[in-house]
Amino acid sequence: MIREHRHRLGLPRLLDRFPALTVTTLIGHAGLDYEQGKYWESFWSELDLAREQEFENLLRARLPVYLRKFRMRTFPDLGTQYVQMMAVHAGVPVHCLGDLVDVVEQHIAQGRDPSGAAVFEWLTQPGLEYRMNDLDVPVRNFLKYGGEVAVDIVDRIIEFAGYTREHPDFANDLNLDTSTTGIPSLLLDALIERWEERPFGEDAALASRVPRARRPALTYVRTDDQIVVEVPYPAAGAEIPWLVSFDGETTTVQARRGWGLSAGEVQPPTPVPVSRQVREVVLRHEESGQLYRISLVDKADPLLLFDEQGSHLSRHVALPRGEVIAVHPARAILRDAHSGSEIEHSGEATPVGWRDWVARVYDLTDTDAVVLRDGARCGVPRQVRRTGSARLVLPEPVEGAYTRSGLVVYADRPTVDLPPHAVEPVEWRVRVRHSGTVDWLADDIWESDTEAVSLDPFEGIDPGLLGLFDVVISGPLGQDIRHSVFLAEGLTVEHAAEFRIPVPDGLAPTSAIVLAEAPLRTDHIEIEFGALDREANVVVTSGADTERLVVRPPAVELRVDPIGSIAGWRTVAPVLTVDDLAEYMIVAAKVPGSVEVDMVLTDERGAVRQAACPKTARDNVFQISTREFADTARLMRRSRIVLRIDTDDGSTTEVTLARIQPRRLCTAVRLEGADLVFAGATDSDLAAFVWPCTAPWQAPIQVELVDGKAALPREFVGAGPLTVQVFVDDPWSVISAPEHPDDTADIVEQPGWMPDDDLGRAELARFLAGAGDLPGTSSAVPEAWTVFADARSGQGYRSTVRSALLEVLRADPRSSVEALDRSIIPRTEVPALLISSGLIERDLSSPIRSDTLTDPWLGCLVGIADLPYAALHLRDPVPGAELRAELVNYGGAQLRDLLTGDARCAYSDIFDADTVPLHFMPEEQFAALKQACEIVPAALLDADTRRSAVFEAFAQRRCWQDDPARATMTMQSAELMPLLRRASPALYDVVKARNEVLTGADTTQFPWLLVSMQSLLFAAVARLSARSMLHGWSMPAPMRESWAQLAQLCPALVCTDVLIADALASYAVHQDLVNKIGEPR
Repeated sequence: MIREHRHRLGLPRLLDRFPALTVTTLIGHAGLDYEQGKYWESFWSELDLAREQEFENLLRARLPVYLRKFRMRTFPDLGTQYVQMMAVHAGVPVHCLGDLVDVVEQHIAQGRDPSGAAVFEWLTQPGLEYRMNDLDVPVRNFLKYGGEVAVDIVDRIIEFAGYTREHPDFANDLNLDTSTTGIPSLLLDALIERWEERPFGEDAALASRVPRARRPALTYVRTDDQIVVEVPYPAAGAEIPWLVSFDGETTTVQARRGWGLSAGEVQPPTPVPVSRQVREVVLRHEESGQLYRISLVDKADPLLLFDEQGSHLSRHVALPRGEVIAVHPARAILRDAHSGSEIEHSGEATPVGWRDWVARVYDLTDTDAVVLRDGARCGVPRQVRRTGSARLVLPEPVEGAYTRSGLVVYADRPTVDLPPHAVEPVEWRVRVRHSGTVDWLADDIWESDTEAVSLDPFEGIDPGLLGLFDVVISGPLGQDIRHSVFLAEGLTVEHAAEFRIPVPDGLAPTSAIVLAEAPLRTDHIEIEFGALDREANVVVTSGADTERLVVRPPAVELRVDPIGSIAGWRTVAPVLTVDDLAEYMIVAAKVPGSVEVDMVLTDERGAVRQAACPKTARDNVFQISTREFADTARLMRRSRIVLRIDTDDGSTTEVTLARIQPRRLCTAVRLEGADLVFAGATDSDLAAFVWPCTAPWQAPIQVELVDGKAALPREFVGAGPLTVQVFVDDPWSVISAPEHPDDTADIVEQPGWMPDDDLGRAELARFLAGAGDLPGTSSAVPEAWTVFADARSGQGYRSTVRSALLEVLRADPRSSVEALDRSIIPRTEVPALLISSGLIERDLSSPIRSDTLTDPWLGCLVGIADLPYAALHLRDPVPGAELRAELVNYGGAQLRDLLTGDARCAYSDIFDADTVPLHFMPEEQFAALKQACEIVPAALLDADTRRSAVFEAFAQRRCWQDDPARATMTMQSAELMPLLRRASPALYDVVKARNEVLTGADTTQFPWLLVSMQSLLFAAVARLSARSMLHGWSMPAPMRESWAQLAQLCPALVCTDVLIADALASYAVHQDLVNKIGEPR
């Protein structure tokens, strides 16, 4: 037939007459017989025709035309790789399926989220694409370009794997086909054959049978315009806090147990704000061994997308055809990926702390794909769910009712809306099941109609649904919907008051009526809430199902925070001073219901002295700047900012938002037995933070003041001096402890030291108390760093403390650096600490490689140190590929180039003769240039990062010029230059070049110009010394301290130069190792 049509029509007309058949044949063959790059050979063999180059070339040329004709994607990134283009459309070739299944099994076995999107996120994490090396090229391309179709395929494979585990005789199930599994027949047959021969991996099976723990999630809180990470409750050791790192800046987060919940139950997450734009968030819990890495900002595509509820949308799922929140640099524009036109937004805000970024609300109803453009840069197009996609429509949740893990509760069933079809009906499979099970409660096939159809996914199931249910809607590939919803069908909660207000010792008493339609039942009908009751448990049953829910009546919440800082909602009014009001602060209240409000300043007797009209934000948030009241408040010793709320019934309610009075909440603190006694502490809702002075690494405890007294825990009695700071507490909110006590804190003297079950920490506390020696082999290395940092910052320790700490820190340099990485010491202090401790001159290598460090700079230093060992062990290519990827991801392509001997980046973004005119620029203009470099965070040696570091040093030029360490470094440089020339002529030339670019500049008038040269010089000598290239020489302490002072003033510059010097020193000693270990396959 082919020969006949060809003879009659000719090749071009033959193809143009049968375009659909042509595309189907080409793509079908890619899925069936494409193996080992022999597509065309097997293609002609299958057609029983001799291979014709002319025909082949014509097929290649026509393929993009036909794909566009049938509105199929052409994947511009693949260029003229037509076979790969067809392979992506074909899906996963059968012969490649095993590798993909292996990756899925490993993913689940390691405890990650069993979903297609999670598999994709892990495989394609920016900078770590080596993870796809084990997959054949067709599978890599399918995962990279297949979009929502690829995600659906992987989701369905995971779902089918779960079915095979629960039904070992699955191969005998005659109902297994494409209609019941959603998997194309060819792949399904191959999966059945594989899992008959080799069942789904035991490790993966065991991991997936464990109840799914909550994982960290990124969300956008629209009420406060905050991006937060939801930190899960740890699987074990909940008393130990999480370490949460934002590009290396680490803080501790104590996961909070849900009210009324016991150990072993699913706990609500603890939200932690992301207070600035970062590349990565790392969560580590030492006790349970949990470690999560969340990629945020990718410089190549700095776009974060959230749905209208604030849930983060993975890069690998189609965007909802409706409202989304896009967070991106303010200078960038979100455009239609097809037309290039700018998409209009309906709302705009600045995410808290994300300077020069915006959060805009876009309606994508009439858009098929979006892309972010930032000048000449273009991000990755994001597809929008097709116009013919089904929708899951959720009802309004029950007000004030939640699961004990924090989920909202729905009293009505959701509905599924099927779109109308244009030509032929489309089949949609709608299934529901109890979450965490594999068997379906309802599994129905529905056909679309010429009009939109709304249906009940639970049709056929009796009323009284109770629990968490999975709803899965499957249609054409790429249009699956998976959603979990908690139902208590027929539940109603009626609150006696529209809202509760703060009162002394809690919230205004109220009540709630809980009603349930049969067969649903509750153990309470009426619930009374006293002042100390924020919420109450209610047991709901339906047949054999029982759930404990939480009823929480709506309440007024308030906050007073610096403008642009993280919102800290509370129910107790904080205490401010008049000077606080003059700062850039915001006072706000969140009021449920239909209300009108104003804010007033009153005196001590309650008389109104000033009124103001606040701005209204989303979710009934009313806010105003505290500066509005500053001048009036100065005329009074004590005053209050009061919110007046008018409700529909004509009543007015007053709520105190802030109390203005002198700062000190007590006049003195003393110790009586086991009690702290606070003189003059007459205010209500007072508590105190207590720090043990002999254990400065410990977070403060919080004690409640009752009648001017607070009982100390037993271990704090006789535990040495205590630092005590009083504050206004809130029974319903967590008040974060300050990093350090403020000037209102008191020192309470007592003998002894802080006890500890850990011998190392106990010995260190005793040593700080002056009651014993500190062994040089002490295990308290993280704590030693804390004390060492305090000693450098001017804390009053005796002279022997520093030398003893140095002995501990230098005993095992690699372990000490890893301990420093796990500390909460500010990252700006780390370079100076590493220099001052002398570890910057030590070998940091280790044959035992631990998890990647959370601080990118420290991680790159230990990674470079490990290169020689990795090069000696090339049998297993994975560790080498991992190390190479980490160095490039965190250090940038420039670090890879330096490790290969290419030093070009060391000659740019430095102080040179052309820097002098900038000295006379206005400071604010220069600050704006620095700020522009920091809008999108980048790798450590990226040009913008290096430029920002130079700007930071420039801003400190006058301080450095007046610092005695500057003159000392200049004299010491004369000693180091000949030393460097003998040790490494190549490195010497790089440092010398930094001096030569200053030719023509007056370094006597502007001695700070030498800082780029001096910084790299000291770094080069130190890192060569670490590699034993400076025989018989070590850096004297005064030289080390002058360099540490520079690092204190200009930490980013020193970090940059140390990394440059370390990479060049590695090349000088070992030549190119990074390409030797990391050659991609």
